[in-house]
Amino acid sequence: MWAQQGTTPGTPKLRHTCEQGDGVGPYGWEFHDGLSFGRQHIQDGALRLTTEFVKRPGGQHGGDWSWRVTVEPQDSGTSALPLVSLFFYVVTDGKEVLLPEVGAKGQLKFISGHTSELGDFRFTLLPPTSPGDTAPKYGSYNVFW
Repeated sequence: MWAQQGTTPGTPKLRHTCEQGDGVGPYGWEFHDGLSFGRQHIQDGALRLTTEFVKRPGGQHGGDWSWRVTVEPQDSGTSALPLVSLFFYVVTDGKEVLLPEVGAKGQLKFISGHTSELGDFRFTLLPPTSPGDTAPKYGSYNVFW
């Protein structure tokens, strides 16, 4: 999910999906094989979001997944990236417990868990990066039971 802040008065519009009638577009897959890799672009006003995923085969449960989200301004008159919030949520199908691991400065480093289907697993969050002299901010987290 994402929201661009400060572009319009009032509460920012939180986007969860791309729908033809909600003003997002164009959007779609640039390439993918439906199984192990893909890249899609989403145009949302002056923002271009790119999501990429790749699956590395192996292990007892099919392999590891990597995912990256990139946000770039598309307004040719500015190189400044507006304030954009990205939201990630991690859930399991059952009553399994997910445990957040928080770093020394309060940033969320990873989420670990266990399911009967996967066994032990870890969802790792790498530090955000940003071009130029802008500094990306680490997010906070909430746990809902």
